[in-house]
Amino acid sequence: MSEFEGPVQVPCAVCGRETDLPMTCRPCRNRVRGFLLALPELIAQTWMARHPVQRGGESDRVQTSKSAPIPLREDVLNLLGPSADAVLTGEDQEGPVPVVGVLSAWADLVAEQTRLKPVSRTVSALTQYLLNHVEWACRQEWIADFAEELESLTKILRRVSGIEPVRILLPVTCPTCDLRTMIREEGSGWAAECRYCPAVRLSAREYGQLVTAQAQAVSTPGED
Repeated sequence: MSEFEGPVQVPCAVCGRETDLPMTCRPCRNRVRGFLLALPELIAQTWMARHPVQRGGESDRVQTSKSAPIPLREDVLNLLGPSADAVLTGEDQEGPVPVVGVLSAWADLVAEQTRLKPVSRTVSALTQYLLNHVEWACRQEWIADFAEELESLTKILRRVSGIEPVRILLPVTCPTCDLRTMIREEGSGWAAECRYCPAVRLSAREYGQLVTAQAQAVSTPGED
């Protein structure tokens, strides 16, 4: 490469956008880090939602069952309970993989490839371990799978806990569908994204360029 050429651009393994960083662009690296940073609070909120919501009165209870109702939600217990061996050996498991199972599998992979000592199997220790190696992880060939699993885990925890992310409607139109559907979602790592076009996800710089371009188009309308 000559001194007059810019950095080599390669497609990001996660979003496909051009980047001069190894394997992943900066917005995707920030998203992966954001997923990990948000896990402790999400898990705490999910644990607080472990009690079923009581609806109706005594007449709503099923009288035909001979067993006492379970006082806690099974979906929460399954998510936040210990991981079965099947999770780590790749065998089939019913329902979502427990949080510890997901994090342990990735932490074990990091430990194996970096030849570092594995970490204890607690959510806090595993999350911090992965955070400590997130920049390294974002340069690995498996980063797209890692990012996808963290995003899926985040969505499951939000759904189970009943917490919906804050979404702000933005004053621009989508550059693909041309609809007023651009939002900023808290914790997503993107400055803007379209609700209907999965490929439209903008970094802060790209969103700033879109705002400028659309503002100029309004102030300088084209000729008829």
